[in-house]
Amino acid sequence: MINNFFFLAAFLFVPFHDFHVTHTTFHYNNESKSMEITIKVALEDLEKSIKDIYSEKIDGFLDTQENKNIEKLIIEYFRNNLIFSVDKNKQEYHWVGKESSNNLHDIYLYFEIPNYDKNENIESIIIKNTLFFDLYNNQTNIALIELIDSKYNLTFTIDNDIQTIFMNNKSR
Repeated sequence: MINNFFFLAAFLFVPFHDFHVTHTTFHYNNESKSMEITIKVALEDLEKSIKDIYSEKIDGFLDTQENKNIEKLIIEYFRNNLIFSVDKNKQEYHWVGKESSNNLHDIYLYFEIPNYDKNENIESIIIKNTLFFDLYNNQTNIALIELIDSKYNLTFTIDNDIQTIFMNNKSR
């Protein structure tokens, strides 16, 4: 009984810790020869970051009558904070679309690198992921890279925002 009391007291008086996480998947589509990028973020974090950096509110972004200016700001934010390079050559990706999740808390953003040449001569892939580091010191960004025959899981933090995958299966 006393153990239950201490557990309840600790639960009630210990402040809740917010977790700030994004999930990004880089998936090579062999049929279209493109790299498809799916990013799941908290809508609240996206709204706050756009407002803080660009002084713009993105209310109604999920509506069909969206503001194209807001879409451009979101694209710019992601291009500045999620950089994908192959053999030190930055890859440009294009906006595909967006979709809200079932929980209405998160949003999925879709990008694509068209004509992505996934050949055997690639030595390394470098990813810089600083999404929402401007907001939270405890932000964690998780990335899954799915190539035809290989998968890589990476975790980015404010102290570890650039990671390299060496195609000989060694990463640092």
